[in-house]
Amino acid sequence: MRVLRWSVLAVALLAVSLPAGATEKNPGAGNAEIDSIGMPTLGGRQFWGDVYAHAGWRIQENVITGHYRLLDPSNARHTWGTYEECHEKFEKLAATSDLNWKNNHLIVMIHGLGRTKSAFANLKEVMAKEGYATLSISYPSTRGSAADHGKRLNRLIGDLKGVDRISFVTHSFGGLVLRDALSAESEWRHRIAVNAAVMLAPPSQGSAIADYLEDFVPFRLVGGKGGQAVTSEEASKLPVPTIPFGVIAGGRGDGEGFNPLLEGDDDGVVTVEETKLRGAADFMVVDAIHTFIMDDPMAVQAMKTFFTHKKFSVPTGDMKAEGWKQ
Repeated sequence: MRVLRWSVLAVALLAVSLPAGATEKNPGAGNAEIDSIGMPTLGGRQFWGDVYAHAGWRIQENVITGHYRLLDPSNARHTWGTYEECHEKFEKLAATSDLNWKNNHLIVMIHGLGRTKSAFANLKEVMAKEGYATLSISYPSTRGSAADHGKRLNRLIGDLKGVDRISFVTHSFGGLVLRDALSAESEWRHRIAVNAAVMLAPPSQGSAIADYLEDFVPFRLVGGKGGQAVTSEEASKLPVPTIPFGVIAGGRGDGEGFNPLLEGDDDGVVTVEETKLRGAADFMVVDAIHTFIMDDPMAVQAMKTFFTHKKFSVPTGDMKAEGWKQ
């Protein structure tokens, strides 16, 4: 019976992680076709990774074909071909348009396994209203390890222009990607200050579900390297960030959680204990499930506070100034 219940859970997890939007029409590098009127796209799912970003515009690489495309803020494609061809097209557009970040403090949002940048749609609006520039990146989470995605993230940040301070929000597997990226010696760290990071429901110590399903063939096929990277063995290899960071876990606060197959409190996918990471500046639990924790009102308020105070609650003397609501 226990095996059957775990199998049902596996199917549910795989359904969440199923990739979509494999390739666009006319794939293939070297043909710099220009779309004078942007061609609509899905914005990149499990076969596209952002390698360049500026003020809503992105250059993405297709991990299957190796070709690139230039997308505008509405995900319309304006050209495709080599990276150089896409970047040249963007530079021409930038020269005739006012393409700038809203603020020189950028919040980079990194989604979880099998998700897309749209997971942060609501949070982006909230942070934009707070005055921050925001960037929710797309990356093929199931098509690479934390190290693969960490390398791509460092490349993207290294090419940022008009940004001198950066903060991060990660969800689930995105926390492991950030830990890998920050562990590397990167040139951008000498010219862009890192303010803080908030990790939402990260499998900091790995995931019991991933450990159980590690040798389950369908999980290995669909979850790919990303699925294998959230095992306790792989997560334990990642260094702890040296920047100020906080962890927000999901749970019911009843010691049992949402998933009866997991021990202790949990958000349905990751246990509260699995999210904990030594060195965190603060830690809190909100009543939210794994998939939607980034939209939880308490989590959102805590994130806004953390980027200023490096704590999830505002010091008593600053409550009025910050508009804090208990």
